[in-house]
Amino acid sequence: MRPVVHVVGGGPGDPELLTVRGARLLQEARFVLYTGSLFPEEVLKGLAPRAELLDSKGMVLEEIVQRLAQEAGRGGVVVRLHSGDPGLYGTLLEEKEGLEALGVEVAVVPGVTAAFALAARAGLSLTAPEVAQAVAFTRLGVRTPVPPGQDPASLARPGLTLALYLSGMHPKRLARELREAGLPPDTPVLYGHRVGQAGEEVGLTDLAGLEGLPPRDTTVFLVGEALRARGKRSRLYEPSFKHRYRR
Repeated sequence: MRPVVHVVGGGPGDPELLTVRGARLLQEARFVLYTGSLFPEEVLKGLAPRAELLDSKGMVLEEIVQRLAQEAGRGGVVVRLHSGDPGLYGTLLEEKEGLEALGVEVAVVPGVTAAFALAARAGLSLTAPEVAQAVAFTRLGVRTPVPPGQDPASLARPGLTLALYLSGMHPKRLARELREAGLPPDTPVLYGHRVGQAGEEVGLTDLAGLEGLPPRDTTVFLVGEALRARGKRSRLYEPSFKHRYRR
């Protein structure tokens, strides 16, 4: 049997938002490599009481892969804990490729991403009937570029909800680029700083108000008309809408 590393999505930081499988693996873990800059260590100590904990924020990819492979070879449950969901703005792909090249199997457990946690905190929806039926996850290009056509301004359009990550240090620039792309100044913006963690701040503003927000990391923004949709009803539950479960 090949050694295994479990890549677990830790969610936004609230332990109650972990999946049941993720929580079980942490309870059983002998070794956990986690991202200390994004996941609170004090929370993790309670979730993985028997594990050796190692913070990866000062490590490079090669060190991460080698240590995980070494620990997996020793046996027991080995967890690589990512914040949010491992498949979104994380290092899942390169870590998985590196581990598999060393003969280590990788099993992925999804997690709640910050955009969904933020919308839930505010009791709002990313989609709304006849208003918004599409969501795009993107970010500003700062030190790491964004491929052509995938930046916020290129994706901005009426009826599409933008979920913006890794852009919290540049709210004024973000607001300017979205307005220049054609979104009205009163377009709703939901922002969340440290969602699901101590010091959480959630608020609803618009593009004009976004310009005045302080630059802060670990902040996610949701932008779009769905955030203020009211009185919209899905056809699925209309009395006249027939389907195989209701005729």
